[in-house]
Amino acid sequence: MAIDIARARAFVGAHGTPLEQARLLGMLEPDRLRAEAPPAIDGFLALQQPDGSFPFDLVAGRPSAFSTTAYALYWLHELRQSDSAAMQRAIDYLSEHQTRGGIWRESPALQAFNPPPWSDPESTPADIYTTALCAGALAVFSDDELPVDRAVNWLQTQQARDGLLTGFRTHSSWLAVPAFEKIYGQETRATRRLIAGLGETLSKQWTGSMLAWMLQALLDAGYTTRTALVERAWELLQANQQPDGSFTIDEEDSAVQTTLSAIDVALRLDATE
Repeated sequence: MAIDIARARAFVGAHGTPLEQARLLGMLEPDRLRAEAPPAIDGFLALQQPDGSFPFDLVAGRPSAFSTTAYALYWLHELRQSDSAAMQRAIDYLSEHQTRGGIWRESPALQAFNPPPWSDPESTPADIYTTALCAGALAVFSDDELPVDRAVNWLQTQQARDGLLTGFRTHSSWLAVPAFEKIYGQETRATRRLIAGLGETLSKQWTGSMLAWMLQALLDAGYTTRTALVERAWELLQANQQPDGSFTIDEEDSAVQTTLSAIDVALRLDATE
């Protein structure tokens, strides 16, 4: 069994935005991306604010959002912009806007745009989610461990008995794995509890979007199919591909984004085999 990348690519080509199609090209044909320089890349870069942040949901004129800026780091990487000034400015923005307690909390200004529960600036579960997301992104893309260390110190106080972070338990927990691994490594108790907790919750009922996103986080943290959680999730993701090349999603998720994530996972795991 394997993911049919050709079918997945066709799905993104038929349903993706110009930016999503540029990201796909960056994954599969980076030389072609550089040669063609799709206009969508310049359009994306133009959304970056002077302080390095990106507006909520990538809509010009909206307030900056930590979540969107953290996601932008991954998109810049896919667009082969990892060494760009835009990448460094986004990293600097996240690093410089962490609270002394190690938290990233979204601006109250987002309330006017009906943010999802995990971006609610008045919610502790949202603080956990946003902090895990930002810390995980910095663990992957920044050489500065201090903001990640601060975040992990706080996130540990939010670990429940089952090892998972409280609030949006599975999502926040896998988002935090790269940060925990960077500070503590894979074999320490705090990290092992996160992995064990995720392993206990993983089931055939998970959607493709959950499987692909968790696998990306685990791969970012250096885990391979030698880890049972990665092996099981990978088997479930391969079986989850739909006839049109896409994957199942939760109501609030994007089928194109999930398909891009699944392609990324497949490319990375294929490269290690």
